[in-house]
Amino acid sequence: MKQLGVLDLPYPSDSRSDSGLALASVSLALRRLRAAVSVPALFSDATALICQVVGFERAVLFSLRGHALIAESAYALSGTPAAGRASIQPRADSFELGPWLRESEVLRQRRATLVKDAANDPRALGMLPGTHSYVIAPLVCQSRAVGLIHADRGSAGGLATELDRDTLSAFAEGFGCAVERALLAERLRTHSKRLLELMRSTEASVTELSKLEMELPGSTEEEAAAGGGGRVPALEPQTDLTRREVEVLVMLADGETNGRIAERLVVSEGTVKTHVKHILRKLGVHNRSQAVSRYFRDAADREHRLTADSS
Repeated sequence: MKQLGVLDLPYPSDSRSDSGLALASVSLALRRLRAAVSVPALFSDATALICQVVGFERAVLFSLRGHALIAESAYALSGTPAAGRASIQPRADSFELGPWLRESEVLRQRRATLVKDAANDPRALGMLPGTHSYVIAPLVCQSRAVGLIHADRGSAGGLATELDRDTLSAFAEGFGCAVERALLAERLRTHSKRLLELMRSTEASVTELSKLEMELPGSTEEEAAAGGGGRVPALEPQTDLTRREVEVLVMLADGETNGRIAERLVVSEGTVKTHVKHILRKLGVHNRSQAVSRYFRDAADREHRLTADSS
């Protein structure tokens, strides 16, 4: 059985004869449960609150797993307020259920019951050691019975009553709602974390793509010339311009702006500016006009040589 921490709460009055006072103690206990931040913390706090606020001497909470009850949290008052608090071990950490048992009936009907004579009742498991009478309440979460709460007046205490049954039933109903809320909160935190990770991954991918200089497949100097109104893009070999720089120069000769060149080459405008800077440096010119003039002069010289060679 898991031993969990408990709340440091003041001891209530021992009197629970008045049903209004009993319901008020249940309301107080459920409000105290709001401090729990997880399902295990809820389980631990619940048994402490059943004893310290609702008024029982001992309490144990079981979860239902298959056809067995598994002890999750237990708590007991140690006689007097000055003695402090003490944990208690059930008779076993797990109990196999049979269809004839009162615990199975509570799970099936989802209704609390009072076991008046645990020692002589063959249908009672009597999970708390030395118990004389006790109450059982179902823990219902999302319309399913998922566990049980046992509580009594202690092995040396008084007998449990119908008021105890109704009081524990009211607490169990509110506790089931608290467990549902905690489960939903945990799911929301998990989904929010996954969504945040997905958004970060997507942002990283977009950032990486924006840094890539995408080139159209099959782009050649001759194709660039075709897109430049038929001009011959090739310059003299000594210029050392790259294929992309030649494309940019051809578009400059066509009168295109940096923004328009960026759209045609599917790159950023900053990348076009970098290409232009490299073109000016390699051609040994100072501005775009001089680069375009150099382009036309080299193209004309090349055309003249081609004509001379063919004649």
